[in-house]
Amino acid sequence: MLVVWVVLFLGMIAGGKNLTVSFDTRIFYSEQNQLLQQLRGFERKFSHNNNILFVISPRDERDGRIATVETLEALVDITDQAWRLPHSTQVESLSNFPRIVSDEDAFSVLEMVPSSGRLTPSAAAAIEREALNDRLVVNRLLSADGRTTGVNVNFRLPQSASSEVQEITEAAHQFVQKIEADYPHLQVHLTGNVMLMTTFNEASHVDAQLLVPVALIVAAIIVAVFLRSRNGTIAVLSILGVASLASMGIAGWFGHIITPASIAAPIIVISIALASTIHVVIAVKHELASGADNKTAIKQAIRTNAAAVGLTNLTTAVGFLAMNRADAPPLNDMGNIVFAGIVLSYLLTFTWLPAVLTLLPMKPSKDRSGALMAAVGRSINRLRWLLLIMVTAGVLATIGGLGQIRLDDDFVRYFDDRFEYRVASDFAEERLTGLNIMEFDLETGIDGGVYTPEYQHFLADFTGWLGEQPGVASIADISEITRRIHKAMRVEEEPSRDGIPDNADLISQYFLLYELSLPYGASMTDRINVSRSASRVTIIMRGLTSGEIRNLHQRATGWLAMHAPGQAATTGISINVLFAYLSNDNIRSMITGTFVSILIIGLIIAFALRSFAFGALSLATNLLPAIVGFGLWGYFIQDIGIAGAVITTMTLGIVVDDTIHFLMKYRRQRAAGASSAAAIEAVFSTVGVAMVITSVSLAAGFIVLSLSGFQINRSLGIQTSIIVVVALGICWFLLPPLLRLLDKGGSEIASLGKE
Repeated sequence: MLVVWVVLFLGMIAGGKNLTVSFDTRIFYSEQNQLLQQLRGFERKFSHNNNILFVISPRDERDGRIATVETLEALVDITDQAWRLPHSTQVESLSNFPRIVSDEDAFSVLEMVPSSGRLTPSAAAAIEREALNDRLVVNRLLSADGRTTGVNVNFRLPQSASSEVQEITEAAHQFVQKIEADYPHLQVHLTGNVMLMTTFNEASHVDAQLLVPVALIVAAIIVAVFLRSRNGTIAVLSILGVASLASMGIAGWFGHIITPASIAAPIIVISIALASTIHVVIAVKHELASGADNKTAIKQAIRTNAAAVGLTNLTTAVGFLAMNRADAPPLNDMGNIVFAGIVLSYLLTFTWLPAVLTLLPMKPSKDRSGALMAAVGRSINRLRWLLLIMVTAGVLATIGGLGQIRLDDDFVRYFDDRFEYRVASDFAEERLTGLNIMEFDLETGIDGGVYTPEYQHFLADFTGWLGEQPGVASIADISEITRRIHKAMRVEEEPSRDGIPDNADLISQYFLLYELSLPYGASMTDRINVSRSASRVTIIMRGLTSGEIRNLHQRATGWLAMHAPGQAATTGISINVLFAYLSNDNIRSMITGTFVSILIIGLIIAFALRSFAFGALSLATNLLPAIVGFGLWGYFIQDIGIAGAVITTMTLGIVVDDTIHFLMKYRRQRAAGASSAAAIEAVFSTVGVAMVITSVSLAAGFIVLSLSGFQINRSLGIQTSIIVVVALGICWFLLPPLLRLLDKGGSEIASLGKE
């Protein structure tokens, strides 16, 4: 048996060579997602937002402002060198920002900071005054206090761009080192979408290198402490290692892409495999303590646990398979990888484990735990009414916390401050600008329609409304350029309103001359489409969470529906908008999956126990831990993101394990003629310790995820651990009183017959 498994194991883990780690932030969305399709359409029409923002500030805050001769000259040099970064398509900074100047009958576009000639302190001061009064510069390329600036570099990337992102990131870090070496008085932080892609990849590697070994160490400690058997510990840990590694190898054979979310799968497999295996090992230990030889003890342990372990694995598998209802491929992958691990651990428990325990037999030892657990069962029987009242009151008290839960998170802060991206992003948002954007594709439906006065006034009204919204730090649109050109030209005889002329031909001529005058690298193609039928409005949001972004998105959509002419009634889009709706979309998609999994698990239990009442009772008692867990979360934490979409479905299949073992052992005792009270006491004496160990192992395994630097994994781990602990308490202190209450006569149980 061991030889067969070793051969199978080598074949499965060979798939690991096919595993790839994604750099793509859009991997959280299926190809059918409407927002993703809208974003791709927007990018085909205008351009991608694949940027790195170099946030530059004086190293010594006492040095003061950016607009000094030394720093502005450095900024000119940095901007010029930024063009040499691989795959760069556009560089924006304070130094090359296009400013409009005019003479008697024409205008020209010059860079904000001249690259030729020596700056003077008075010229630097004038540049600062102009920049701080320019809404296209302030809170985007220069902070409102004049102490921080940014160089924004955009890159052309293919849809799958792992090697390109690595190349750009490496070059950007080398560039930062050069800047800080050439200009020691400056410090540079890197943020932006390309750096976020890199961080997704980095987080997957960090979690794999940290969490999997920690999970195995935690499992080893739990097994060693509770079993106090070297051979038993080796047997259990071997299954955990084989199941977790083989499940990832299978994922490789099926072409799964590893993300920070799916990297949690092997940790979950370790926890669930431990919970399943420990029941059999504890049973072997119990039989050995009763005087049975090793072979007989193994046979009896398998005979008494095969049905219960099989049933618990089946219900757990249903919960994780239901994760395929989520609209986030990484969550689908996590569910499928864990499902593979569950199947493997079940097969290993009844093949590999007996083989190992035959070659490495456990030594008989005195088992005092049975007597201790029997005493616990007697106490619960005696205090059943008090426990029923107390647990019911506790559950009711936590329900109020459900109303405090907010489906909210912050896409920019999915990673904690162990990652450079998070530190740089916090610095950028505090000192310079926001990092969340929202884009609007405002279509006219006719070629050249962007130059009509009606459209220009509509843009001005819309951006004026956006500027009044909380959290909007900067707005870019073409109506502002129209106003600036018209003001510079001083065409007093031309009718105009709010600085926008009433002549479409004149506006068209303005933009033709403007584009011809733009400095090197600057272009209008990313602001206006080729046919000049649509333009782009970009807003930068600062300090807004996902919920606040959704609210702004809905308000903007409503404003456009009421005021936009023709085809311009649209909705905002960006990768930040997609992530703002990530939790909501997945919770909606998981509602059906959750109800279906509840129904399937209930029917499985009812069929296996041949009792509809037991099926209903098991579901009722195992929905309560999720209610209590979310209630406590609502009272103490409140915000929960995408992890909330799958926790209920996932944990229902996990926490039902203790209930299944309890009910199956209880049914066996009642069928043998024991009274309800005696059956409960016998259940505690035989599986009480195993229930404690499985709950501890599951809670400890999931709490390992709280060490992740990825917010989704942290929330998933902490919340699941809470639910598992609560589930043990409900199984111990609520289920026995309910069984005593519902099974007074025992007619239903007696009718089941003896096994």
